Amino acid sequence: MRALGVIFVVLGLANASALLGNKGRHHSSRGDEEIYMTTAQIIVNRGYPVELHYIETSDGYLLEAQRIPYGKNSGPAPNKPVVFLQHGLLSSSADWIIGHTESALGYLLADAGYDVWLGAVRGNTYGRNHTTLSPDNDSSFWDFSFDQIGQYDVPANLRYILAYTNQATLSYVGHSQGTLTFYIAMETNPDLNEKVNMMFALAPITTVAHMRSPLRLIAPYADNLEVIANLLGIDEFLPSSDFFDLMGQEECQVNSTSIIVCESILFLICGPDVSELDPTLISLIVSHSPAGTSVQNLLHYAQEYNYAYYAHYDFGTLGNINNYGQETPPLYNAGKVTAPMITFWGDNDWLADPVDVAWAESQFPNLRESVHIAHFNHLDFLWAIHVKELVNDVILANMPIKPPQP
Repeated sequence: MRALGVIFVVLGLANASALLGNKGRHHSSRGDEEIYMTTAQIIVNRGYPVELHYIETSDGYLLEAQRIPYGKNSGPAPNKPVVFLQHGLLSSSADWIIGHTESALGYLLADAGYDVWLGAVRGNTYGRNHTTLSPDNDSSFWDFSFDQIGQYDVPANLRYILAYTNQATLSYVGHSQGTLTFYIAMETNPDLNEKVNMMFALAPITTVAHMRSPLRLIAPYADNLEVIANLLGIDEFLPSSDFFDLMGQEECQVNSTSIIVCESILFLICGPDVSELDPTLISLIVSHSPAGTSVQNLLHYAQEYNYAYYAHYDFGTLGNINNYGQETPPLYNAGKVTAPMITFWGDNDWLADPVDVAWAESQFPNLRESVHIAHFNHLDFLWAIHVKELVNDVILANMPIKPPQP
């Protein structure tokens, strides 16, 4: 891992125009203009400082991390406790800052006195660069699943942040795939367990053997390359109309809240929850998702469902022998994740099913607490109407290192 450094720092709204350029200037409301903004631009638009850091993984991917070094209610100060936020499947760092300013976790943490970092992964909006490969011209750019995101991307982010801030430990908040890749990072880079003072797992994923998401509908075709190519694309996940038809037949019968919900990949896979879905956020959410991933990554989830295991990617018998030295993919061992952890889960979660969450919790040796929010679904842990009091305030209350009081 090699740090590429800080590209720029923008402090507050005074310099917002320089960062925003011409984007959003002709839109009347915050929601309208932020549809066209990057994560950094939205942070500035909300009146917060932001830094961009570019981080190189050991296998050459270049990831953009955004940093909110302080908040409106907590100014610059040395040695602030560090919190790293890692988004989920088909998402980006925007997840943490597109909610309402008074309730979105990125802003709450910054205002409480924390040094907040937002991570990226290969293949998404902020991870489409590589030292030698092009996402548009090199198929090998897309030869990855959550295996590589966990083994390389998460550790690269954590090591860079700890070195840059000169802190011994940090807190980690992950949602969905951001939990899965944390577990892989801790198993494949075991020294990092001692550098995480608390991990907050929102809608945690290990196996997805019991998922109810319509994503399971592609599982029967996981070994049929022609069908998968027609549904998902070849290298980059580029869903076809057939994919929407397959997913939407079930999803839109279950919930017809809005046409835009039924046309959104994110909502199709995770499922909307009418009682907690804030309609004022829908256009902003779907404008920033999907943020990109590989077809291989989606297939890895399908394999996990098909075989009801928690394992590395299955390349087939010969591919497994070449990659792993054995005919079947090695299983992961959640028992090797020794960092302290608090989980948050809901009964209506179609992707992180309660049965699978219970199995995972039984494996972790340092689970401190399990927070059950019965009516929550997979996306509610980010944008629910009551996310502040039910999730984010709980995270703040359980931070093991408190910022110094002014």
